Amino acid sequence: MLEGKKFLKSFEVKDKVVFITGASSGIGKATALAFAKRGAKIALSARDILALKAVAKEIERCGGVCSVYPLDLYKLNEIPEIIKKVKQELGGVDILINNAGYAVTGLVEDCPLEQFRKNFEMNFFAPIALIQAVLPEMKEKRSGQVINVSSGVGLRALPGVASYSATKFALNGLTESLRLEVKGFGIDVILIFPGRVETKFHERIESYGRLNRKLPPIPMQPAEKLGQFILEASEKRSRMAMIWGPGKIGYHLNYWAPKLVDKLLLKRFPV
Repeated sequence: MLEGKKFLKSFEVKDKVVFITGASSGIGKATALAFAKRGAKIALSARDILALKAVAKEIERCGGVCSVYPLDLYKLNEIPEIIKKVKQELGGVDILINNAGYAVTGLVEDCPLEQFRKNFEMNFFAPIALIQAVLPEMKEKRSGQVINVSSGVGLRALPGVASYSATKFALNGLTESLRLEVKGFGIDVILIFPGRVETKFHERIESYGRLNRKLPPIPMQPAEKLGQFILEASEKRSRMAMIWGPGKIGYHLNYWAPKLVDKLLLKRFPV
């Protein structure tokens, strides 16, 4: 589902500078390749510099232009300097894609408070810091895009993922507010709901307390499909883009029958 802006011209990504967090693997890598093949200049960002360089080589092999910017999103004070460096090497950021994320599972009573804070630092405060760093130039140019990658649990929470879910609900609210604030500056603010994707993200989830288990099997889709999906959302200047899957079905079902969804979730995710 792509909620586009009717009667507006499509967004031309060719020659645009795209800054992507979490670009070393998964959705970030796939998105970087999709935009690069369309002619965008890619600023790859993540902590793993070796993985970033490998992605850069793939982009260069297909004729793309990119640079690598190692960044630990827990060190927010480094962000302004990184964005300044991107401008010097590639140009000002035209499209910011907040993709990097971190998650833990655990009942509210079992999940350490520091993990809640850690989740918010990565999934909420880092996107804010990046937005604040790129927004002034976007407003000056009266053009640009901020693309925030959310999650289905940012629309309907599951038992045992309160920490991660709360960060995505917060990101959704931030996105909606920002969209209205920059509407008069020609800046698009897009919210992506990717569903379950075949990435290493799920392997890195930490679990706490009685819920010391991984999430039950759910059909996943390849990251490449999501990369193309995000590219299309950018070009169509969508407000919100939600890929088809269990999350989308649950979103609509929850609107009409939330108590039924409660029962279904407790059956599938017993606590």
